[in-house]
Amino acid sequence: MRSRYSAYVMQDADYLVSTWYPQTRSPALTTDLLGSFGNTHWLGLTVYEAAAGENENEGYVSFVARFEEQGKESAIIERSRFLKENGRWYYVDGTRPQFGRNDPCPCGSGKKYKKCCG
Repeated sequence: MRSRYSAYVMQDADYLVSTWYPQTRSPALTTDLLGSFGNTHWLGLTVYEAAAGENENEGYVSFVARFEEQGKESAIIERSRFLKENGRWYYVDGTRPQFGRNDPCPCGSGKKYKKCCG
């Protein structure tokens, strides 16, 4: 997960595409990634959970990636699913975990979710 975040920061679309699970890659993925790089300034990554999947070739990483676009700060909060094939991990998909407004923010700020990334 950290290497994929670094690739976003470094605007390395080739690496991101190569680490995306082949069966879930969009034909326009490279173009979409290149188009997203110009306006995004990445501010930090917090990985708050890594969990095993149903077998040794599946894993999950939950994270908060903070960024700024056009002067406005925001965050991606996701639980990403990875599959390992031939000894290599690939990003498959992700879901947004549900947090209550008064839950602690997963970014580690110590604030309530509603006052931070929510």
